[in-house]
Formats: sequence, structure tokens, C-alpha cells
Amino acid sequence: YPHHNQSPRNTYQCAMGKQAMGTIGYNQRNRIDTLMYNLVYPHAPMVKSRALDLINFDKLPAGQNAIVAVMSYSGYDIEDALILNKASIDRGYGRCLVYRNSKCTLKQYANQTYDRIMPPLLDAETLNPPYRHMVLDADGIAA
Repeated sequence: YPHHNQSPRNTYQCAMGKQAMGTIGYNQRNRIDTLMYNLVYPHAPMVKSRALDLINFDKLPAGQNAIVAVMSYSGYDIEDALILNKASIDRGYGRCLVYRNSKCTLKQYANQTYDRIMPPLLDAETLNPPYRHMVLDADGIAA
């Protein structure tokens, strides 16, 4: 309900709302984004404004409904502290998927050789990739 807030609070929420994870669209698996964060269990909001009804926000929700207790814990003044229930984390609260798209061209040459993507080779002594391969992920693509 933005008309009940100070205008700097509304501006701050707009900046934070763009960073919310949720369902991006019905075509989210067919998009060409290079990096996409997707909330696994998004919830429809419990309270909606007229603006959210107009844009059908409950069809593609961004966020999860949490039960929150605002209280002093152990008598100390702790600002911005958060205590989460382990059972809710185990059941998937806040779980997200990260989709990464990569594109490369693999060629086959006339002398029967070809390009391929391989994971970085590990050093026999340290079982770590050499320094020049540190930027490669386990799938062999530079991170």
C-alpha cells in the first residue's frame, strides 16, 4: 500500500523488488538469459493491493510467505539479525535454482580431429586444477 508510506520508502522498495526471486515468466526455461535465479517454491501473496490484481501478480509470484516474530532475543540489542527454523529450511524454504546458459561452437576438422569441452585436468599431487585452469567450472566452461 504505497500511499501509506513515505516516498523514499517506496523508491527503496522498487529497487529491492527488482531483486526479488520468483517465477520470471511462463517461458523461463526457454529464455536466453545468461544467468537466472529461480525460487523453487514461490507463494502467492496473502495480502494484495489493487495494482497487484491488475498485473495478475498472483499468477507468477515472487517471494515466499514467512511467519515472522519481531522480538528481543536474549535481551541484547541485535539489529538485522535473523533466526530461521531448521525444519522449514529442510522442507525447502528459500531454496533457489541457478540456471546458466553457455554457448560455444564445436568444430570438426578435416584431419578427423574435433573440439570438445572437458573438465579441467587435476594435478596428480594436489588434486587441484592447475593455476591456469582455476577459472573453469566442473563442466569445463569458464565461470
